[in-house]
Amino acid sequence: MRRLAQVGLALTTMMVLLVGCNPYNKMQKNVGKIDAYATPEVLALKGQTVEADITYTFPKKYFYEEMILKVTPVLVFEGGEVAGTPKYFQGEDVRDNYTPVSWKNGGVFTQKVVFPYDERANLSTLVLRVEGRTADQCRRDKFKTFGDFGSVVVAQGISTVQSLADMPYMILMDHNFKRVRTVTGEADIHYQINSPVVRKNQLSLEQVKLFEAFVRENSAAEDVTMGTVYAKGYASPDGPENFNQKLSAERSKSGEKAIKENLKGIDVQYDAAAYGEDWEGFRELVAASDIADKDLILQVLSMYDSSARREQEIKNLSAVYNELKTKILPELRRTQLVASADVVGLSDEEIVAAIQSKDGSLRLDEILYGATLINDPAKKIAAYRMAAEKYNDVAAYNNLAVALMMNGDVAGAKQAIDKAARINGNPTVTNNLAAVAIAQGDLESAKKYLSALNSKEAQMNKGLVALQEGDYVVATRDLEGYNLAVVEVLNGNYANAKQALGNCKCADSEYLRAIIAMREGDSQGAISYLRNAIALKPSLREAAKTDVEFARLFNSPEFQAL
Repeated sequence: MRRLAQVGLALTTMMVLLVGCNPYNKMQKNVGKIDAYATPEVLALKGQTVEADITYTFPKKYFYEEMILKVTPVLVFEGGEVAGTPKYFQGEDVRDNYTPVSWKNGGVFTQKVVFPYDERANLSTLVLRVEGRTADQCRRDKFKTFGDFGSVVVAQGISTVQSLADMPYMILMDHNFKRVRTVTGEADIHYQINSPVVRKNQLSLEQVKLFEAFVRENSAAEDVTMGTVYAKGYASPDGPENFNQKLSAERSKSGEKAIKENLKGIDVQYDAAAYGEDWEGFRELVAASDIADKDLILQVLSMYDSSARREQEIKNLSAVYNELKTKILPELRRTQLVASADVVGLSDEEIVAAIQSKDGSLRLDEILYGATLINDPAKKIAAYRMAAEKYNDVAAYNNLAVALMMNGDVAGAKQAIDKAARINGNPTVTNNLAAVAIAQGDLESAKKYLSALNSKEAQMNKGLVALQEGDYVVATRDLEGYNLAVVEVLNGNYANAKQALGNCKCADSEYLRAIIAMREGDSQGAISYLRNAIALKPSLREAAKTDVEFARLFNSPEFQAL
């Protein structure tokens, strides 16, 4: 319990003026008999506010019937103060709507005070400023306005353990880089109906020339293993099945022979294979066409297993058969040329060097992978920005946002993740939109983004939203590791907090252990943990100097030597 202390008043002058106003004088003189205290004595940030319960005890025969007291809670800190909502008490003869206090019996009363959080008030005092006036009994008008009765400090500082929670959980998108990539080349040689003869004009087509160039280049290149060149023969499904099977085999052989001639001197393996009637290709071409009755044709394909029956039923659709003969079937009379090559990519060192030199020939996957190899935050950001600007890719902008957030640039992360969302608002991007919103304090937007997500990261971000809103029950359910430890400290469950921290010896964990030690009365342990934390992250030295959790150590030589 703390007694209200009178402020210094010019009582000598006042006593002459106050004759006839004894209730005012007596209550002012004896204001120190009022007991007042705050729970908790060290305020705590919860959600976005700071709250405390004030308890007042008025002694018997203190509160005169015609008097009114006004008590204003005020957070006082260096450079300013924030006043809370006043509470008014009135004597039994006052006709107003304030809290009545009995002259004969006194009374015990409580007041909840709520302040919006202001980080300047981390080292502050909660002061109750008491003012009094008479209702209408005193003839002197000056005592009908509130005069200063006194003040008392009932709480010290604001614990900001809640703000120690780690940054929101963001997700990097996969770079999809593979050291060995398989690249493929394809071309089609088309035939006349029922013919396996390769026409000269087919070998001069651009797609065939590009295929030949693909084989030549990859056969001669270093760090490339050239695969087999396949010649796959097909027939259109508009003749007898046995005939078409034989025809497809002849086409595969003629196609193989033709490409061999064009690639004479190239050391590569060949393989010819017959695939018969190409019903699957027929289905794909019909589905992609603008033929009016294509849905009916596709339905026929799904109804019959017999190729002969399917062919006959389609021929019965005389209205569309001519379109099939001119648009679809000719595309299926072919030898498909297919080749692949395994290409060994750049080494890690070569990729990083190419990024540093801004090599414009780097692929997207190489830049995204290379960025993961770079430890310097500024250079990592530059790599992701290079990928984003060159390729306008969702993964590049997403990963740029993550890197910017890790470097403390929340505004930059917001710009990058918004660009990613405009390209593709996939679940990873949506989670990261929520993470940025949490960092900006926009909890309503964060909740909207997270509402449809169920990933582990999204669940933990929901926990961080609950933490910032002061809902520690939900936060305890959704968080784990260090952030769970933060919540358990706020819950006063220090054993659970230490268990959640596990064996992690990182700076933030050591700092939180120091807070736990202080709350458990272990000052020496707190000093030891602080020493470890500062060694790992020197910026925590200044943080500790303004942290009310360590206020009892501020004058300690060991603390000052940290």
